[in-house]
Amino acid sequence: MTNSNAQTSVVPRAEHIRPYQVLLIPDSFGEDVRFFMPEPQAWGSLTTIESMMLLKLMRIVNPQKVFEFGTFKGLTTRLLLDNLSDDYDGSQRLYTLDLPDLDGITFQGADLAVASQSIGFKRKYLTSARKDWVKQLLQDSMTLNGDDYGKQFQFIFVDANHELNYVKRDTENSLRMLADAPSCIVWHDYGNPEFPELTQYLDELSQELKIYRIEDTMLAFHLLGHEVAPRRT
Repeated sequence: MTNSNAQTSVVPRAEHIRPYQVLLIPDSFGEDVRFFMPEPQAWGSLTTIESMMLLKLMRIVNPQKVFEFGTFKGLTTRLLLDNLSDDYDGSQRLYTLDLPDLDGITFQGADLAVASQSIGFKRKYLTSARKDWVKQLLQDSMTLNGDDYGKQFQFIFVDANHELNYVKRDTENSLRMLADAPSCIVWHDYGNPEFPELTQYLDELSQELKIYRIEDTMLAFHLLGHEVAPRRT
């Protein structure tokens, strides 16, 4: 006999939305974007649709300052850098953090191989005419104190070490560093089978924060000051 009073447990998860729902959010930019094709078969790089979604989210909040966890080869750094508006003072508008070395660092999945490629690599943002807008931080993000940058950044991209303790630390710091609305935090590798703990963590966090996952990508985001367009029925 079925107990009608039994409680059905609901597994929390971020709200899944289609890419067009992000594109429908208005921004103050024109049609032109500065775009760089992703490197073919490059581990750790964004896909074309992920790059476009990331740019759109940045355009929505039109940040004065950006923080990136995980410089890697500097491809995404350059993408964000060259699409910042000219509305603000250009002095050190984009902070990007990466490891100075790999000693004593715990990795998950293919992250060790990916991180190894970035050590000593001449990062792509150095080819930009705006390279002086970048402040490169070489630091283990576990030692970063987000309170030192309290509410300074309108746009934060988290794509560094995907080991769970790092994801938690980077997220907690991001929430301290995030400016008031309009502002946005974006995470990469949501739904990546190599990092199931990352996805579970963000799904659980979605009980406290409004987190959206963009389908057909591995991006999830938390957006303040703007409403996501409804899904078409």
